[in-house]
Amino acid sequence: MLIQFTVENFLSIRDKVYLSLEPSSDSEHPENLIVKGDHKAVNLVAIYGANASGKSSLFKAIAIALNMIKNSNNVQITDKLPVVPFKFDFESRNHPTFFEFTFIAGDGKKYIYGFSATTEKIVEEYLYCYNTAKPTLLFDLKEEKEPKFNRAFKVKLETAYQMNTFNKLFLATATTWNVECTKMPFEWLAQAMDTFTDVMELGGAAVDKYRTDESKKYIEFTKNILKQADINISSIEVDTKEGKKYDVEITTGHTVVDEKGKKTEFLLTLQEESVGTQLLFFYGPLLKDAFEKGKTIILDEIDKSMHPSLVKFIMNLFRDPDINKKGAQLIVTTHETGILSLNMFRRDQIYFTEKDSQNGVTDLYSLDEFSVRKTENIEKGYLMGRYGAIPFLQAGEVL
Repeated sequence: MLIQFTVENFLSIRDKVYLSLEPSSDSEHPENLIVKGDHKAVNLVAIYGANASGKSSLFKAIAIALNMIKNSNNVQITDKLPVVPFKFDFESRNHPTFFEFTFIAGDGKKYIYGFSATTEKIVEEYLYCYNTAKPTLLFDLKEEKEPKFNRAFKVKLETAYQMNTFNKLFLATATTWNVECTKMPFEWLAQAMDTFTDVMELGGAAVDKYRTDESKKYIEFTKNILKQADINISSIEVDTKEGKKYDVEITTGHTVVDEKGKKTEFLLTLQEESVGTQLLFFYGPLLKDAFEKGKTIILDEIDKSMHPSLVKFIMNLFRDPDINKKGAQLIVTTHETGILSLNMFRRDQIYFTEKDSQNGVTDLYSLDEFSVRKTENIEKGYLMGRYGAIPFLQAGEVL
C-alpha cells in the first residue's frame, strides 16, 4: 500500500513535491479508504492539469525510480543512470534527483525508502522501518560519509556494502546478498506497483497474460468486466499459432438476436472492436492482478480513447469493497472533468499540477488545500480556474 511518493529535481519538477495517499481528517466516502492494521490510505487518486503542466513528469519519476530499483543488479559499472534533472536553471541541472517512497510492505510494516542520484552515481540512500510509532534506521548511506547500519543486521549489511558499486542501489544489492531486513521493502517496490506512462503499452503485457493462461481465468475476468461495462461480447478466444510463439490471434464473439428470437454468434477480430473495447480488454489482466494481490496501479491519461462512463466504471471498481478486497490502489492522470465531483471523490483524492510560465517549474497540490464546501460544484470551479491547473489561453493572431 503506497502512502506517499516524493520527488525533487526531475524533468519539470524542480522543488520537492509530495503525492500523498494518506487520508486527511475528512470523514466523507469511507469506501474510498484502505485500512491495513493501524495504517490507512486512499484507494484512488485523480490528477488534473493543463497539457505540459508536469503530470507526466510525476508519473515518469515514479516509473524511473521503480525501474532503477528493479534493474539495479543488472547495472554495469560503465552504465549511466536514467535521471534527468530540472534544466531551466544552472543550479538544479548540476544537482542530484531525489526520490522517496513511504509504503506498507507485505509484512504489514511501514517503511520509508529514498535515494538521490545523478547520471553517474547514487549520492544518498536510506531505509527506515516503523516497528513502533518511531522510525528505526536500517541503513543510511551518504557520499563521503561513514555508512550507518542497524545494529541487529550490521554484519550482513556491511558485507553487502562491500559488494555494492557507486551506481547500484544498496537496497537491491543487500537483498541479493540475503540481508533479511531489506527483503520485504525491496519485494514491495519491485513487485507491488505497476506504472504505465502510456496506456497503449498495456497491449503486449495483456496479450502475454492471456496467451499463457491455460485455465482462462484472465479471459473469464475480462468477459465479466466487459459485461458489467455493457459491452456485448459473449466469448473471447486467444489463439497462439503453432510454431510461432508470439503470433497471436484474438477473436471476440457477439451474440445477436434476430426478429424471430434466434440467437447467432458472430466473430470479430480484436482490431475490429472499438478502441475503448480494446483498452478494456487490455486492462483485464492488470485489474485482475491488482485486485488479487492488492497492487498499486499508475496510469497516465486513463481517459485516452476511453468514454467518460468507462473511465468512471474502472475507477468505481477500486471503490467497491466487494471487488477490491485486498486494498488495490489506482493513481491516474486525466482531463475528464465529468467525474470531478465530491459525490465520488474525497478532497484529498484530487490533485492538480500547474507549471509556472515564467520559470517552467511544476507544482503539485491537492484540492484539500482549498476551502471547499461539500456541496460545491468541483467541475465547474476547476473549469473556471478556481483551483488553477488549467491553460491560460490568450487571444490574438495566429497567422
